[in-house]
Amino acid sequence: MLTTNILDNFKNNKFYIILFLFFLFYPFSLVFGPALIEITIFFSILTFSFLVLKKKLFLEDSIINTKFIFVFLFILICILSSLLSDNILHSLKSSFFLIRFILYSLIIFILLKKPNNAKNFLKFNIIFIFICLIDAYIQLIFGKNIFLYDTSTDFVTGFFFEEKKLGRFLITLSPILVGMYLSLGIGNINTKVINSLLFCIIIYMITLFTSERVSMFYSGFTFMILILFSSRLSKKYLLFIIVPIFISISSYYLGISKFNYTVKDTINQITENKTSFSYPSAQHRSFMETSYKLFSDNPILGIGPNNYRNKCSEIILKNINNCSTHPHNIFFQILSETGLLGLIIYIYYLFLIFQKILFFVFSRTTNSASIFFLLPILYYLNPFFPSGNFFNNWFMAIGTFAIPFYLYFNEITITKN
Repeated sequence: MLTTNILDNFKNNKFYIILFLFFLFYPFSLVFGPALIEITIFFSILTFSFLVLKKKLFLEDSIINTKFIFVFLFILICILSSLLSDNILHSLKSSFFLIRFILYSLIIFILLKKPNNAKNFLKFNIIFIFICLIDAYIQLIFGKNIFLYDTSTDFVTGFFFEEKKLGRFLITLSPILVGMYLSLGIGNINTKVINSLLFCIIIYMITLFTSERVSMFYSGFTFMILILFSSRLSKKYLLFIIVPIFISISSYYLGISKFNYTVKDTINQITENKTSFSYPSAQHRSFMETSYKLFSDNPILGIGPNNYRNKCSEIILKNINNCSTHPHNIFFQILSETGLLGLIIYIYYLFLIFQKILFFVFSRTTNSASIFFLLPILYYLNPFFPSGNFFNNWFMAIGTFAIPFYLYFNEITITKN
């Protein structure tokens, strides 16, 4: 049915279908590399521009959401910070081209508003994520994935091969698919909830063996939000909370894929080898201290996006290496690289996200599935855990992907109410 619909529509408007196919395969590009991401985004923007300017399509759509105004302001701040930095060209590559992710988010938002696009995306990418999961479980059991690729580690990486990104990919795409599944179409809500719980259990179990500690926590948090969502329909779903606890304890004592080593290493890091509690770790504290000192010297606009790697050597700390490609914490990266102006906008969006999530958790009167689209955005912007490079193209591509889904499904929820 999906293939038939696409072929039928292709005859009527080839460029529109090409644009939709880029959207449909976007998660595929997230798996197979930054180069494919850049190609997908570039040709999507090019095709969309052609459809607007030549074919006069999408002219009736309101593509600018008021909350995007501050996003564009943040980009302008980043560009100005780059221009005033000591490494202009290096920094400008990261700041100037931020606009592509925002434009692509707006394109996805428009595509989601067209009939059947959301349903087709859901159907296709449920199949794709299960292919990824089958490959990951094959690697867990047999030590090699379906390409017979044997990683140099004992951890599950799936289609990402040597890169430890599988966990981040799963905890980003799975809440989006769960939110869509619960929001779209007709059907028995209890059946949908049970299927979603089973799906999240499968996701949670494999993330335990990726050695991506933050992704393990986020996977568990997604499951807890789903339990909370389900329990408002029926208290019987609270029993599912036993499942991740049982899986975690069993995996630890059975030593599956060295999950127990990951746990022990984490405990050693945050307790400084069990001598005292130390969170964040000494290494992460050195990045934070360096970031703060760099901010102190450039408080308004910071040192320029992606310039931590170029400036950290100027700060000397005792007995510890404080240099890296980025500070490994979103808050301190925004603080040091964009200054107070960038930080204010970051905190504004962070406040909105926490407000929505806390309202969902503590208010018994709301139970909208749109909450699931907020989770990947929270995981991207969370200031409390170690993180990837905010300006890295793969990290930003996967971090911003949920934004148009939240805007669209939240709009639907408001309209229904």
